[in-house]
Amino acid sequence: MPQLRPRVIRADKPSAGHIPIGATEQDSLLAAIVKWIPVEVITVYKAAMGAIPENWINLRVWSSAASLVITALWIAFATTPAPGRVAWRQVLLAPVAFACWAVATQPDIVRRLYPAWEPWMAILVLCGGTLLLPILEGVLKALGVPQN
Repeated sequence: MPQLRPRVIRADKPSAGHIPIGATEQDSLLAAIVKWIPVEVITVYKAAMGAIPENWINLRVWSSAASLVITALWIAFATTPAPGRVAWRQVLLAPVAFACWAVATQPDIVRRLYPAWEPWMAILVLCGGTLLLPILEGVLKALGVPQN
């Protein structure tokens, strides 16, 4: 089965079993961030949030939490070619990207968990996520979590 979504190509920490990626072969930081965002899960999530009544807040919160797990599972499945390896850093980073996006676009759910939430905070979450993702990738790389 072919890959269903793009796999981030980034250098791994040199070790046995990791596929070496040269600096010119790897995705730019912006391209990697775009690939970390799980657009397929976001599309289904937004459709579900549109269908679930706003006064059913518990179901909306649990759907959001379940979407984090679904994101990791989807990325593991959709980015792994038939005989290939799981892109573990992408599997771990995609739920972070999803969470940042969901927090910024679902204020009713965030208000349930953090009553002082204000709409202007959404841009801070998105900007913070954009800075946090590459930092987390560097930490995962340093820990030896494989991508390729």
